[in-house]
Amino acid sequence: MAQTLPNCPDCQADYQPDDNYCRQCGMFLAAIRDTAIVAAPAAALPVRPERQRAALPAPVKKAATAMAVGTALQIGVSLTGKYLARQAGKKALNAVTGKPRASGRRNAASREVTVPAQAAAVDPFPHAGAVSETVVIRRVWIRR
Repeated sequence: MAQTLPNCPDCQADYQPDDNYCRQCGMFLAAIRDTAIVAAPAAALPVRPERQRAALPAPVKKAATAMAVGTALQIGVSLTGKYLARQAGKKALNAVTGKPRASGRRNAASREVTVPAQAAAVDPFPHAGAVSETVVIRRVWIRR
């Protein structure tokens, strides 16, 4: 009987059973070679004790909690202040410009907001539509 040579799974070229690489395409053939696998006895793995985290001292816990609460309050007050300032600016701008507030009554056919007659008068302050704010910060570095 003639022994048939195995074929490369990539290019189907014949190769010798002891070849590590295919001579045609260069595929690594040693990885697909039949080898005897012997199961080794399972070695007992060393057991690592779980490392316990050191607990924080009580004063540190209280300080961290106080810092977290203080930060949350500062952020909340800052956002609330910005919101209130924005609302006050809008109201001040509406008071200065005499801009009418939409009454919510809309004409369905023309999609126009109805404006009361006294608000349709000429604007006495046409360029008073800006509200500005100036903040000056001065930093002083003291070297000792």
